[in-house]
Amino acid sequence: MSDKEIKESGTYENCMELLTEEHQPPTLNRFFGDGGDDTDSEDGGMDVDNKEWKKHWVGMPSFEQEKNEPYKRIIISFRNQEDYEQFAKLIDQNLTEKTKSIWHPKLNRDENSLKRWIEE
Repeated sequence: MSDKEIKESGTYENCMELLTEEHQPPTLNRFFGDGGDDTDSEDGGMDVDNKEWKKHWVGMPSFEQEKNEPYKRIIISFRNQEDYEQFAKLIDQNLTEKTKSIWHPKLNRDENSLKRWIEE
């Protein structure tokens, strides 16, 4: 051991098992009372085979998420900033240095923002 190294004088204990359930991160299974470990599930914690959630989904509208995949993706390279700015004007979209992707024609993000489910 060199003179610059300091020898450890203590030991460390792993106290993770001492945490109570209230100190554990929240999950859907814990919320719905399953209590099981849901960190390995592919859908973010909701066990699709566990029908416990159905008793909470009474009177709710049915919903199926449609796939909204793009028809085609391409990678465009620009030789310089002027070419980049010219392209932005050509397609009439605001492109910045942080822009990583766009939809063409321009995606209207506000189109569905005011839609709400209202029941009389």
